Amino acid sequence: MRIANLVVQNFRGLRSLIWQPGSQAMSCIIGPGDSAKTTVLDAIEATLSPRWITFSEPDFYLGNSLNPITIEVTIAELSKALLSDQRFGLYIRGLADDGTVYDEPEAHHDPALTIRLTVDATMEPVWELICDRYPTPRVLSNRDRSLFGVVRLAGEEARHLTWGQGSVLARMTGNTEGTANQLAEAYRVAKQTANLSSISSLVDTAKQAEQLAKQLGAYVIHEFGPDLELGRGGFSSGSIALHDGTTPLRMSGLGTRRLATLAIQRAAIKEGAIVLVDEIEQGLEPHRVLGAVSALRSAQELAKSSSAPTGQLLITTHSEVVLSELKSDALFIMRRTREGDACIRSVPSDSFSRILKHAPRALFAKRILVCEGATELGLMLGLRELFRVRHADVPIEHLGVAIIDGSGAAAPGLAMALAGLGYSTALFRDSDQALKANVVGLLQAQNVQVFEYGELQCTEMAIFRACWPDIVDKLIHAAVASLGEATIFAQLRPAFPGVEVTAPFATWLAAFPGAEDNWGRIANLAIQFKWFKSEERGRAISAIVDEVVQQGQPSPLSGCIGSIERWVYAQ
Repeated sequence: MRIANLVVQNFRGLRSLIWQPGSQAMSCIIGPGDSAKTTVLDAIEATLSPRWITFSEPDFYLGNSLNPITIEVTIAELSKALLSDQRFGLYIRGLADDGTVYDEPEAHHDPALTIRLTVDATMEPVWELICDRYPTPRVLSNRDRSLFGVVRLAGEEARHLTWGQGSVLARMTGNTEGTANQLAEAYRVAKQTANLSSISSLVDTAKQAEQLAKQLGAYVIHEFGPDLELGRGGFSSGSIALHDGTTPLRMSGLGTRRLATLAIQRAAIKEGAIVLVDEIEQGLEPHRVLGAVSALRSAQELAKSSSAPTGQLLITTHSEVVLSELKSDALFIMRRTREGDACIRSVPSDSFSRILKHAPRALFAKRILVCEGATELGLMLGLRELFRVRHADVPIEHLGVAIIDGSGAAAPGLAMALAGLGYSTALFRDSDQALKANVVGLLQAQNVQVFEYGELQCTEMAIFRACWPDIVDKLIHAAVASLGEATIFAQLRPAFPGVEVTAPFATWLAAFPGAEDNWGRIANLAIQFKWFKSEERGRAISAIVDEVVQQGQPSPLSGCIGSIERWVYAQ
């Protein structure tokens, strides 16, 4: 089973959302914090889960229960049980290739069902199956909703690591003949001895759980098995917990617990589960994140190749490691306006490849400043720490701003790719090589703001030409700190013959007639010998550059840096 269409109205932070995840088996929603990604998973779970959901005022958009919550989920690739007329067959709708849902299905349509959850001011949720062919919707019970095969992994799921009533392990074990009698006997002798390893159905389920958990990357120290874990609640089936050796699995690391729970939940659904995972990377090292995503995707591809139900995996993430394991058609970027209207858009493959190669973490930001080269990147990374002093000590990261490396000539294309995905994007570059007219036009068309010095100046030239002599001394000292005194002075002496280059810059001789001024010559040396051509060196001079800008002397440098500061703080 898979979700083909989702419509949400007035649910928590979402006033409206319409999303078509597509036919791929895995979909990953990303976006900046507080864009309501988790709310999307909550909406799906609330509609399809067999659990009774309790609603209150905060579950309504802006807390206004006068506007009812409405969530509609259209499911395709239906199981046999859902297709039968005795169940829901009379409410079958048609799903076209473009994702449009028709009440009168045609031969070339895929069969689909639409489930609607509504909650009004009474706080009573109503689950219904809708189809315009039947004016009266069919009310769905929790037993009906259990057929939709939704699995949600979020936070602690310790109950699924026991054989308690309603747990996944209990469903996997089933009502095997003799199991109940053996459990009853185990209860009676629990305080004396409990030989749960003699109950084959429990042991078999534990072995199956171990195998499934290992496939997703869970660490197994010894072996999984059933054992007692008595608590204050007395002795019951919930006292039988999955153990790794003699240690309850619930006491394992967070990552192992989550992977084991996810594996167990998926295994309990035989006809294509819809799996919802919020922040899949939580508690996992990068290599286990890669392994888990790869294993989940491989399992779906294997099921598809064998014509078995593939199901659907819907995840959210804030990890660029997860992105590296995804294909472009699996990635969706979520945006939400201040009015609560959200959209989830797919990512073109060419844009995805470009961004994944150069700046995957930018996809989690709201506003992105693309820096053309290493000097510009280092300079901005240092300046951003100084900006906050003038802005109530608020770092730009708190505003959702990311500063990324544009990798030289790739910077304009990267900026356009990000802007094309809906990000507010700007480009910071030097001006030693003018942009081609067609590139300028494309940047303008994508609303990419370009910050540069003009006058064909590179960053080094713009900095030195804006400096007073005492500031030049500080720049020379910064170069000495990076490259060494002997190296820098050996580079200065041939350019300034007869000058004591160790003396303050203000005492140096004036430029020879017809030659560049001293500022220009020393800037050319900085360019030629790459004094500041690295992220680290660019960052080292950021405080000096900020001092120049704050002096208030008009210059291409101060104009450019001042404009960037206003942009990152949206002023």
